[in-house]
Parts: sequence; structure tokens; C-alpha cells
Amino acid sequence: MRRLCTICARGGSKGVPGKNIRPLLGRPMIAWSIEHARQSGLFDHIAVSSDDDAILLAAEAAGATILVRRPDELATDVAAKVPAIMHALTTAEERSGYRFDVLVDLDATSPLRLPSDIVDAVALLEQTGSTNVITGAEARRSPYFNLVEQARDGTVRLSKPSNIVRRQDAPAAFDMNASIYVWQRDGFVAKPSVFYDDTRIYEMPGDRSHDIDSELDFIIVETILRNREGIRRDPFDLSGKVAVITGAAGILGTHFCRALAERGARIAAVDLKGSANVAETLPRLAGRHIGIDVDITDPSACFAVVDRIENTLGPIDILHNNAASKGPELARFFDPVETFSPEVWREIMKVNIDSYFFMAQAVGPRMARRGRGSIIQTCSIYGVVGPDQRIYEGSEYLGMPINTPAVYSASKAGVDGLTKYLATYWGAKGVRVNTLTPGGVESGQNQEFSRRYSARIPLGRMATAEDMANALVYLASDASNYVTGHNLIVDGGLTAW
Repeated sequence: MRRLCTICARGGSKGVPGKNIRPLLGRPMIAWSIEHARQSGLFDHIAVSSDDDAILLAAEAAGATILVRRPDELATDVAAKVPAIMHALTTAEERSGYRFDVLVDLDATSPLRLPSDIVDAVALLEQTGSTNVITGAEARRSPYFNLVEQARDGTVRLSKPSNIVRRQDAPAAFDMNASIYVWQRDGFVAKPSVFYDDTRIYEMPGDRSHDIDSELDFIIVETILRNREGIRRDPFDLSGKVAVITGAAGILGTHFCRALAERGARIAAVDLKGSANVAETLPRLAGRHIGIDVDITDPSACFAVVDRIENTLGPIDILHNNAASKGPELARFFDPVETFSPEVWREIMKVNIDSYFFMAQAVGPRMARRGRGSIIQTCSIYGVVGPDQRIYEGSEYLGMPINTPAVYSASKAGVDGLTKYLATYWGAKGVRVNTLTPGGVESGQNQEFSRRYSARIPLGRMATAEDMANALVYLASDASNYVTGHNLIVDGGLTAW
């Protein structure tokens, strides 16, 4: 007897964006169902049907043997699932050369089932000769006593009015848990449906019957799985989080995006240009990432981009205000105090401090309404202490003499002040706001600068981008859930002198 397992996973989920490949205890959601199918030992092939490349790649990595590109008309919000299953069956038979006897469809968002549930549901089908078997759990409410239906005029009545007065006399009622569907192949092809005159139900316990359709469902399922497998949550794990990083295409921005993505976050990379390239290079552990080019010195653009991100990836959990500017001309950025242009000053302030407020203004109230969120703002060591002018003797950046201009120090000092204000403003709502202050990071300075700067550092070296990215993960994660209004200075000990 030949058996086929199908798993249908559309890419356009609205309730929980990207849920089919969202990490669940470190694995894409869809991998749980594929592993259940493999562990059951029943199937000649496991076919995954999707309209999304990332889902198909994750399915292949998890062990799916047939990848089915679903037609667009079967992948809309209103498309029924049964035609997609039929398409997957037809495609699998064409590619494998097999004519299957039994068809089993596993829902990708029901990771609480056990492989033994699949085995027993298939056994029920084969032992009874029924056309199909569905799975369900004992209903918590009976249509004879507790479930009511509302008429057009607003009145209600029992869903199943009857003369039954004792609960034990009522027929057993089940909640369909959408976990496992089993068909005789020929019966399904002749009449593609979920219900037939001889449909049977395989009963599963409630703790294996939760389907993920919302963020709350995800939390419940993850909690059950952790308890079942005895896994303590890693406080640095960002699985399921949505993180926005401004200045994503900058010197540190790409490293920040990657560090959060590697911990499981879905990334919205935001910059004036180049953000899409950043998003495309990120690991797909968390599923989809997006890049958006936008001018965040425009308040209305900030609100619009936040709407777009939440509509695409889901509620924002982490905002990293990291944008910075050296103005339109690098040479003018390094002008001395005496000749520094007011126009350049204003241009840099717009990015380095104004945009931080505008993005926080767009994201913070949403976090406050949800009762959670972490905002991190990039400062600089020279927003905390004044620069030692001696380190710039003979120092160059990209082939030109460098210094730290007053506008940079002033704008970065303002960042920490803004952080402390917002931390006290939203703290009671569960929103944490912290500053990340990097010391000098290797980023194209000449050897003379590196030598002079390192001589001022107790650890004897300049920082790496990874040093800063690791600190960001801490501030973004639950590992710092009692830290707010803090300036985390990562400077190799410079300010300890």
C-alpha cells in the first residue's frame, strides 16, 4: 500500500505573518509537521505545496521529498484548501510515477500532534474501510446545551434544539482540530471533500489539538511544547519577534540586522537606500525579512513605514534607532567648529536625533498598547565624553583627515537624553528604552588612527562590529527585561580611566 503525505502552507498569512516558517523552539513551524510525517514511517513521499519560495526551501531542508509550486489561484486569502490538496496529489503522482492508495494531509500550523496520532488515524481508515477520517478533540461546549446561534433579528437559540435534558444523553460533540485528514485516494479523487456519509473521527486530546491562528495561539503552543520537551526558554532567543533597524545599510547596521536575524527575529531593514540588499542577505531562520528605503526625517513617512511593516511582518517588538548621517559632503562633516556650516549642522541633526524621535513616536504607542516592546537607540562614546583631539594627529578616514565634529557629539548626547525621557514615559506600559553606546569601531580608519585610539583603551584594541551586535541582542531580548533607561557603554574600558 502506497501512502502520500501532503502539507499545504500558503505564504500570505494575515493573522500571524510568516507563521509557516516562523521559528518554533528553533525550528521553522513547517518542519514539525514534516518531522511528524517522517517519524510515523508511513509515507512513500512527503509533498509540500506552497506559493512561497522560503517555505519550499525550509520544507526541503526539513526533509520534504516533493516540492509543489501552488498556482496563484489556489493561494489567495479566499481559496479553499481541498483544491490545493488535489493539486498536490496530482503533482506528486506525476513526479513520482506512483498511484497512491491513501492520502494524508497534515496542517502545518498544528505542531502539537504526535507521530502516533498519524499512525492511529490511518489505521482507523484502513481498518474500517471508510472514505476518510478527520481528527478532533472533545468539544468544551455542547451544541445541545451551550452553543447558540444568532438570527438576523438579533435573537438567539440553541444550535441544536432538542428534548435532551441530560448532558450524558447528548451525542458526543467534537471540535475539529484541523490537524490530520486521511482519505482513501480514490474516494477523494471521485469527490474531493472533507465530509462523506461514512466519515470517521479520530479523537485527540485537547493538549495536542491547538491550531495556530493568532499570536496568542503561538504563545500557547510554544508553552505546551516547552513543557512537553522540558526546554527552558533561552532569554536571548528572539524567535517570533519583529525587529525594525534604521540605518540598516550603514557600517554597523548590516551587522545589527544579521545578529537579530540569527537569533530568530524577522527583520525590517530601513534606510535611505540599499535596505533591500541588506534584507536579501539575512538568514531565513525566522522566515521573511523586508527592506524599505525611506526618509525617516519625515514624520509622516515614519508612520507610513510602521504601518507597512506591521501589515507585512506583524506587530513590532523591537525598534533599533540606528540611523546616522555625515551630511551630503564628507569633507564638510570634518570642518572645524569655527567654519562648520549651519546647513550641515541641521542636516545631521535631522537624522541623528530628529528621526529617532519620529520613529519612537510612530512605534512606541503601539508597543505601549500591547504592553511590551524594546527600543534601543545608538549613541556614541563621544556623546558621553569629549573626544581626545590628540588621537587625530596623522589619522585618516577614507583617505582624508578626520576628527569628531561638535554636531556629532551634540546629537549623540541628545540620543541618551531622549532615551531616558522615553524610558520613564512608557515604562509603566511595559516598553523598555535603552541606549547602546559603541566605542571606536574598526571601519576604514588608517593604521595611525587605530594605533593612537587603541593606546587609550584598557583592552588595547578598537571594537569590532560583532562586539556591538552582541550587546544589541542583549538589549533587544528578554535577557534585559528589567533594564530600561540605561546606557550600555561598550568601549573597551575607555571611560574607566
